[in-house]
Amino acid sequence: MILVINTAHNENIFLGLWDKKWLEKNEWSTGHNLTAEIMDKIAGLYKNTGKTYKDTTGVMVNTGPGSFTGLRIGISIANTMAYSLNIPIVGLYEIENKPEFMEKELQRLCRKKAFEKVVFPEYGKEPNITQSKNRKSC
Repeated sequence: MILVINTAHNENIFLGLWDKKWLEKNEWSTGHNLTAEIMDKIAGLYKNTGKTYKDTTGVMVNTGPGSFTGLRIGISIANTMAYSLNIPIVGLYEIENKPEFMEKELQRLCRKKAFEKVVFPEYGKEPNITQSKNRKSC
């Protein structure tokens, strides 16, 4: 069973469990609450299917482009789960939240033998970091 994580855009978060078909999917919009919500949403996927984390055989995560913070959160969780469960992880650039696209990719990934050990974000552009308005010049 593969855990799918797409946190690239806060207005369209996707989590799913795949085992030759969708066992459970969850899509929602989150403002600035992704960190507070995501682990409960992942736990809910497993609870609703009667599966445990140990049933997970791989992780697929969106590596970008997208929200700087959203990508960091999703990829950190995916890397941590893959490492702690000693399972393969695959990062895909531009995962679409369309079931037919993901199903095609998941079938391809199920046949793939070489997985990554860790994935990194691909933001697609430099981060937009603004200066604090309260910061005084030297």
